[in-house]
Amino acid sequence: MRLFIAVLFSILILSCSEKSSTLKQGEWRATLEVQDSEMLPFIFEVTANNKIVISNAVERVYIEDIEIIDDSIVINHPIFEGVFKGIFTKNKITGQFIKASLDRVVPFTMVHGKQERFLNTKAATKNVQGVWEMVFSPNDSTESYIAKGIFTQQGSRVIGNIQTTTGDYRYLEGVMSGDSLKLSTFDGAHAFLFTGHLTDSTLTGNFYSGNHWKEPFEAVPNADYELPDPDSLTH
Repeated sequence: MRLFIAVLFSILILSCSEKSSTLKQGEWRATLEVQDSEMLPFIFEVTANNKIVISNAVERVYIEDIEIIDDSIVINHPIFEGVFKGIFTKNKITGQFIKASLDRVVPFTMVHGKQERFLNTKAATKNVQGVWEMVFSPNDSTESYIAKGIFTQQGSRVIGNIQTTTGDYRYLEGVMSGDSLKLSTFDGAHAFLFTGHLTDSTLTGNFYSGNHWKEPFEAVPNADYELPDPDSLTH
């Protein structure tokens, strides 16, 4: 009887230990499903102490609150309410990114292994470096607003920032693939994707915020462009 109890106790301990695990160390590539069959990618690393470090250009976002039971995983952001809930294997996680208060749910996939942020890209045939005078929703007088794009390009890699009169679109990172621009950022609160087509004189495309918002934009190069003083917008 004592032997039976000891064996049973050992099995229970082993079973409980198998329910707790850690993510595979190294680099992962995540994608969020937005509109128009587009994917919003970002790269993160799982460190030796089981922390997640998300990279957006020069920005680093650190996440430590990771819960794993059996094949279920919950990744909680330390500041913002966004949470990843999914099912995982050794090299892949699938599930939903949820913002409960806004009733927003975005499907996601995470795959282990060193990969580029944007896949299946071509060598750049255009260069977007410089300052751009931008207009979002240019054909809607009630929704239209101005912005300033500042981009740096090295080879095909592009990083930058888009500023508006009320803020900015965070640290953007991506590529110039042929004449197509692709930029993304994810920090737990912001999930932004920009796709555009560049000619010699104009940049046109779409801005996606998660899977709940999409709007077009137009831009022209203007090295001297400045946004108006915010104080001048208040009456």
